[in-house]
Amino acid sequence: MRRANTLERERLSRRKVTPLPPRSAGTVTRIVEGARELLNRPDGGAVTTNHIAAHLGMSPGNLYYHFRNREEIVRAMFPRIEAEGLEATAPPAGQLSAHEFGERHLQGLHTLWHYRFFFRDLNQLLVRDHRLAEEFRSYQRRLREQYRGLFERLIAQGSMRSPEPTADLERLVTLSIVMWLNWIPHLIALRPRPEIAPEDVVEGALHSFLVVAPYLERRFAAEARAVIERYEERGSA
Repeated sequence: MRRANTLERERLSRRKVTPLPPRSAGTVTRIVEGARELLNRPDGGAVTTNHIAAHLGMSPGNLYYHFRNREEIVRAMFPRIEAEGLEATAPPAGQLSAHEFGERHLQGLHTLWHYRFFFRDLNQLLVRDHRLAEEFRSYQRRLREQYRGLFERLIAQGSMRSPEPTADLERLVTLSIVMWLNWIPHLIALRPRPEIAPEDVVEGALHSFLVVAPYLERRFAAEARAVIERYEERGSA
């Protein structure tokens, strides 16, 4: 079976989701999900509200009643992207096991795939919508804090060595976030067509893991990497 089916597995899709705006919930959800489907296509950057309305079989006026423009639709999706990112980096209740650390990389993988248009077009989206840009920057500040907290937990429990000098821990946090945010744009820049496959996103999870892997205790790193690689192997079976 091709990996194209792997990212829709129930195991990765079971997670908390931030509620959508309290308008006509059913219609709002339908518009947001229909828009996400169109925006995720290789030519999604050219999608307009008229395209979304036609795709859903509704009048442009009905869509406009709920969302005045495409920017508002994307902004309605962002709380879900934010919630998934913060969940994947949330402080653990106790010790962070190697298996859970690997699973957290797979949670990030799910977000990259499910909202791949957002990461592909991130700079353009933020330029077009100043409100979204502010929300994104606030999210990034929280994400940095949680990434740092995860690394500090791993260091405290002996699963990770502290970078030297210690100021490099902040740089390691930055590298981890930069890799996650820019993996899809990197692939698109190297290809004649902006098509992203699920296996590309799995590879991105491995690259993200490799940023921190040299600092991890050897057995811990091997166990965490095995979680990601087993998922990749199941997808290609």
